[in-house]
Amino acid sequence: FTTIAMGGFRGLIANYLWIRAANHQENGRYFEMLSIAGWITKLQPTFAAVWNQQSWNMVYNISTQLQDPHERWLWVLSGIELLRDEGLRYNPQEPEIYRELASYFLDKIGGTLDQQHYYYKEAWATTLVHRLGRDPDLAQIARRESPEDQAIVERLKTDLGLEIDAMLEVDQRYGPLDWRMPESHAIYWADLG
Repeated sequence: FTTIAMGGFRGLIANYLWIRAANHQENGRYFEMLSIAGWITKLQPTFAAVWNQQSWNMVYNISTQLQDPHERWLWVLSGIELLRDEGLRYNPQEPEIYRELASYFLDKIGGTLDQQHYYYKEAWATTLVHRLGRDPDLAQIARRESPEDQAIVERLKTDLGLEIDAMLEVDQRYGPLDWRMPESHAIYWADLG
């Protein structure tokens, strides 16, 4: 709609919004920058840089402004979901988005630079245990022989953006991997990219 309604002015408006977003970024006004970046994604959904920048601010800038570990985790998770669910929908062939996703799992969740990294690791592992179980057999799940396996495959796709067949390939190529660990997801997204 925005592409057709705004026509040739879309580029000018997007440029103006980029300038405003950069000013907010420089001044540390990340929440304001986030809303402007949302407008830019509506104007330029196939421009991967806006998705990467918006998610980066959520994962690295906004999350660190908060003290509560759960609130911080929600911002980290929101940045991941934005790239995975929205950015890849409009840019499925953009390797930079896959690289960025992989780096979030490796650096932000799997790394030790953020003082809440233990909380992130535990939250991610808990999420995966709820979706996959404690000791999943990916090959059995990928066969989808039971309703439980089919439900797991569906939950992985809808909740986490994971394709069971791709997980199995990555696991066979680089594994066995413990899918509760963020590093396994970094390998998954890097391999897809």
